[in-house]
Amino acid sequence: MPSIQTIYHTGFIVENLDKALEFYVDFLGFNIERDPAISETPWISEVVGYENVKMRQAYVGVGDGHSIELIEYMRPRGEKRSDQHDRNRPGSAHAAMVVDSVPEWRKLLEERGIETYGPTYERDLEYPWARYAIYFQDPDGNWLEMVSRDPKPEGSTHN
Repeated sequence: MPSIQTIYHTGFIVENLDKALEFYVDFLGFNIERDPAISETPWISEVVGYENVKMRQAYVGVGDGHSIELIEYMRPRGEKRSDQHDRNRPGSAHAAMVVDSVPEWRKLLEERGIETYGPTYERDLEYPWARYAIYFQDPDGNWLEMVSRDPKPEGSTHN
């Protein structure tokens, strides 16, 4: 049986790649791991299952081997989903990141007018469980989660 070797990236569809990069790079502090590029080939059309695709994409991350691919469909353009706020529908997704201080991030996000969800108190749980956690949306409605937790113990296989 074939095997999966690694988790490569998580893809988010955005309305405007430049604005998305401002949020992920300038505000959240991600690094650009692959510069913005245009894909417009028969191959990419076959991969995504749309005819005559033209997309602009970039990869951002923090250097841990898992990137977020930001994709702006130039052709065919899609309309914003009406259920974008729902995160309990099958097919909904989020990307989570470990941060140094969820309370500080919550404050920064809310100062920018970004609604956050999650308790304001810390849980007393050991790794791998989150002590703090919040959910929020990027400007295009993609869900993100930030957690603070204890450092990974040596020899642990938990994620």
